[in-house]
Amino acid sequence: MNKVILAGSGYLGEYILEQICDVTDLSVIDVCRTNKTTKGGVINIIRDFDNKNNDLEFMNNGTVIYMAPPSTNSLSDDRINNFLKDISSLIIKKIIYISTSGVYGNCDGKLVDESTPVAPITERAIRRVSAEKQLIAFAKKNKIKLIILRVPGIYGPGRLPLERVRLREPLIKTGESRITNIIHVMDLARICISSVYLETSMEIINVSDGSPLKTTAYYEYIYQATNQKLPEYITFSQALKDYSKKRISFLKESRILNVEKMNMLFPKCIKYSDAKDGIRESLLV
Repeated sequence: MNKVILAGSGYLGEYILEQICDVTDLSVIDVCRTNKTTKGGVINIIRDFDNKNNDLEFMNNGTVIYMAPPSTNSLSDDRINNFLKDISSLIIKKIIYISTSGVYGNCDGKLVDESTPVAPITERAIRRVSAEKQLIAFAKKNKIKLIILRVPGIYGPGRLPLERVRLREPLIKTGESRITNIIHVMDLARICISSVYLETSMEIINVSDGSPLKTTAYYEYIYQATNQKLPEYITFSQALKDYSKKRISFLKESRILNVEKMNMLFPKCIKYSDAKDGIRESLLV
């Protein structure tokens, strides 16, 4: 039986657990900062990767799906540095790392594939590049299989911007809205599980629902699904004045992810290629 460790399990981890319990050839260890109730034979272990010298012996001979976000005390991901030091003496079969498509920076709506050079423009993306580089060096040195999934915005139950919709925050005019990429959390969970079985030594893979859309369209779909009247529309320049700093940081980036590799390696994982369907399904939970 293959051992899978969910490291830094949070929102995505819950949906991996929901599906992975049906996979009979996997034993699962869920690692997070707090104790939580698990089912289906899943073992919960409490660890904080910000601490040094963690006892991670239980990960020996396992495949790790690493989901913990980078630490924020510097532009380097010190959290994953601690983690890699703590597993350096262990036998790890594979690491699957959940990165971000933000590592590409702003591409002005152009198509990007896995060979596109990284050019992060936000601190969070710079830290992800740091994590990727550390993982690649570690995997090469220790001859460990590594899969890096570059993930766009994740949505799903409890992860829709319903408060912004409730407050009827203005939307950017469609003609000025930037193109973006998204993925439903259930689809991403399927890809993570499928990655466990992927026979490759090292891969970087763009993932998304394969249907890039304008940010304004995404919000319009939510308004439609909740039967609410659309709010007012403003210019992009006005949005830069009115929106929060974090929201603006996302608006300044635009790209279309080429997911041909994803479709080739994980042909049956994307069930919500139409965001309208994914949004409606998310509202039912």
